[in-house]
Amino acid sequence: MLRYLSIVVFVALLFQKLQAQDSLSTHYQGIRERVDQIHSLRNNLYQNPSLRPFQYQYSLTPVDISYRSEKKDLYNFQEGSGIKGFRFNTDSYQKDAFPNITLWGKASYENIKLQDLKFNESSDFDIVFPYVTADSVGGDLNSEIYQFAGGIAKEIGKWTLAGEAGYRANLAHRKKDPRPENNTSDINAKVGASYQFIENYIVGANIGFNFYKQRNTLTFVAVTGRPAIFHFNGLASFNSLLSGSTENTGAILYESKGLNAQFTIAPKNENGLFLELGINQHNGFRTLAYSTASANDWTDQIFNAKLGYFQSKDNVRYGAIAKVDLQTRKGTEGLFNNDGGNTGYAKISEISSYRYYNFNYNLEAFVGMKDWSIKPYATFTQIKEQYLNPFREQSADIVKVGVQGQYLVDLKEGLFGISLNLQKQKVLNKNSVFNINQGTALESLLMQNYSYLTSEPFSIAGELRYDFVASGQIKPFIKAEGLTSTEIKQKYGSLTLGLVF
Repeated sequence: MLRYLSIVVFVALLFQKLQAQDSLSTHYQGIRERVDQIHSLRNNLYQNPSLRPFQYQYSLTPVDISYRSEKKDLYNFQEGSGIKGFRFNTDSYQKDAFPNITLWGKASYENIKLQDLKFNESSDFDIVFPYVTADSVGGDLNSEIYQFAGGIAKEIGKWTLAGEAGYRANLAHRKKDPRPENNTSDINAKVGASYQFIENYIVGANIGFNFYKQRNTLTFVAVTGRPAIFHFNGLASFNSLLSGSTENTGAILYESKGLNAQFTIAPKNENGLFLELGINQHNGFRTLAYSTASANDWTDQIFNAKLGYFQSKDNVRYGAIAKVDLQTRKGTEGLFNNDGGNTGYAKISEISSYRYYNFNYNLEAFVGMKDWSIKPYATFTQIKEQYLNPFREQSADIVKVGVQGQYLVDLKEGLFGISLNLQKQKVLNKNSVFNINQGTALESLLMQNYSYLTSEPFSIAGELRYDFVASGQIKPFIKAEGLTSTEIKQKYGSLTLGLVF
């Protein structure tokens, strides 16, 4: 906790400028910029650091603590049945903190429990999958996540130059067998520039770098009753030479490096046309304790595009945004020979064996006025995952349709907001070929994960938030969120208490 508090103090001193608000209306206008669902759609388009000065009109610094709990009856074994824990967070945005300079920064600490993990003893599943350390016992995994980031943008005439950097650390463990101990670090940095080429429009570009590392160990205290350990290569496949032993032979290491670039055209104010094109590519590898050579290498590439239009007329706001995200992950696995050498197993060859495709197409529209808005949306997702020998495959074409409504009302001494989100998922096409012995634990893993992938839940989510003034510059808020889903029988709830400066 002391480490986290030092992070908060550092970010607060470096990036935060607490500014007194002259009126309640000014304060609540800043809140509206953050919580209004139409503003939120627009704000997500300002990822280029050189566009951040045009993201908000008002400076604001929230500090909050939240508790959340989630539970699902049907779930992906390797991601767990849900989470439980608390988060402490601050996120400051200071427009014109100094002449023509915008500063922003954030820091957070999370202490959470990932529940009912199985066949996955590695952290950050979304980054390292499918190359995880696995066993059939699993259990809850306790994680502490530290994160801080900050950036600065300088306006020079029609030009804006900016940069930002961030760091995230994840410390995870379990106090009973099997006992993973995972330490991860994730560093990212980004620089960008933009130019106002006509009165209301800005063109910008940025480039970023990411470096990720994880040290994963798995130990046992009990002498007997130990499960077999697998080093997965995709869809529950594994190399029998490298798997099976439960002896503590050392750490498993993951490392990934990535580059990303983005091009954006955006309006300076809330109205106009948005265009964003981007690419993100990571190259990673996993090294097992048995050899100094990499056991797996992978390339993860994501193309994304966004096109949107926002407009307001006679106090009516309307618009739409279309998004495309195309992810392709390809992996290879090493073939080894146990020659009895001092350096461990010798790598003699490698094969390209794993493919993962996740293509997302999303369309959102909205209409509303100052106090209310309605946002219908639809998402079409194509997922295909393959392992080549023995051939295994699972695929699904999934449609999600929904509508989200929000109402914000100014009360005598506060701002009250309520939102409701209804969503239905439908599987248009699905297929699976697993080629695995029936009745085994690994077959149970594949069938469970496939059932979750192809489920068709109907979900209802809601949020309540109330901001008010206690005295002077003390402006507390309280927020409650909840969600329930059929078929997978998901229950989620969170409560957040905070202050806004």
